[in-house]
Amino acid sequence: MFVSPPPATTRTQVLGKRPTTKGDSTNDNASRGHSHQHGGMFSSLGAIPEGSVFETSNGLPPANAVAQANFVNAPVEYQDRARTEIRKRLLPHHSSSASSARSSRSSRSSLDNISLESDNASSYQSSIFSSPSLATSTSTDTSIHFISEISLQDALPKTFYDMYAPEVVMSDPGNLLPNGRPKFTERELLDWELNDIRSLLIVEKLRPEWGGALPRIISPRDDMPQFRLQYLPLCSSDLFIIETLVSSDLYAEVNLDYEFKLTSAKYTVAAARKRHEHQTGRHEPIMQLSKPEWRNIIENYLLNVAVEAQCRFDFKHKCSEFKKWKQKQQQESNNLRKPDMPPPRFIPLKSHSRGNLLEKALLKNFQKSVDDGSAGSIHQGKVRLTKEEKNEIWSQCQARVYQRLGLDWMPDNYERQRT
Repeated sequence: MFVSPPPATTRTQVLGKRPTTKGDSTNDNASRGHSHQHGGMFSSLGAIPEGSVFETSNGLPPANAVAQANFVNAPVEYQDRARTEIRKRLLPHHSSSASSARSSRSSRSSLDNISLESDNASSYQSSIFSSPSLATSTSTDTSIHFISEISLQDALPKTFYDMYAPEVVMSDPGNLLPNGRPKFTERELLDWELNDIRSLLIVEKLRPEWGGALPRIISPRDDMPQFRLQYLPLCSSDLFIIETLVSSDLYAEVNLDYEFKLTSAKYTVAAARKRHEHQTGRHEPIMQLSKPEWRNIIENYLLNVAVEAQCRFDFKHKCSEFKKWKQKQQQESNNLRKPDMPPPRFIPLKSHSRGNLLEKALLKNFQKSVDDGSAGSIHQGKVRLTKEEKNEIWSQCQARVYQRLGLDWMPDNYERQRT
């Protein structure tokens, strides 16, 4: 409970006995202003005795102590009650304030420790507010998962401008396909689109997300053939380039013989080395290929095996047609011959034909032998093509394919090609 102040008359009498000066008025106003800042409880008290909480920290009386030297204190019982009440109200407040201060200092200390640990963990993070991002960055770095499977669309390159020389790409925009590749990359050959995609899966470098290994390609449909990535660096030996081309899946369905693929790969690499040395003016044990040179090797090998596959397909078709034509000619020539007739002596006379069972049996056996002989002649007349005919058909097939593609290649001999 609050202590009632002394009667107003007493306060007035005491203050009335005190002479008022200009300096005292100033100090008194300052004292009242100071007391007003600490609440109404302090303004209701006449004076606070020595040893109160309003003493300065150095133990000296306040500046207006001289002005209060002649001030008459309140009765003792009021002073005791006021002092007790002040202690009850102020001491718990200071105690809780001190506890709060200690808690605040402890909290700051723990935060400083956390910040120090973050500083030790990272040389470029110094604030506790950056520790969450540091943790996220660390967790991101440690939780990287490399790609082991990839779709066909993601495996294919998105741009092609670096695969061809600038003069090829920039010379005439009309010579480019909608995907940015030159028009000569689109050929009217057997299964060209399928094998062109396979050639684009030969890569010169590994992507960072692959983790140093080639991922497996997932086909979009079960009825589509399998695709796979192959790694052929720009700086590769001639032997490694040849092995990569021969072991590729280019025209795997045609079952081209190994010797032909090896010969084509060697010829392609030898021609590329000759062009490279002509451009650089020096011989390199391992060619430092540019990407257009690298891609040119792959496309030339693809064109060689594609033309071979097309010529073999056309050759089989033309041979089948030519056999049918020859067989038809033989059948027509056989039909022009006179039918086989029995000797005159086996033809019975009309007068003796009735009731002659022996003559009927002879005619029946003769007709059966004629039928068996004609069937045997047809079976024995199976059409076969000679070497000269095969060579002629092969040369014609090659010439037609070369002309359709605009190639200046010369047809070769079928037997020489087979050997």
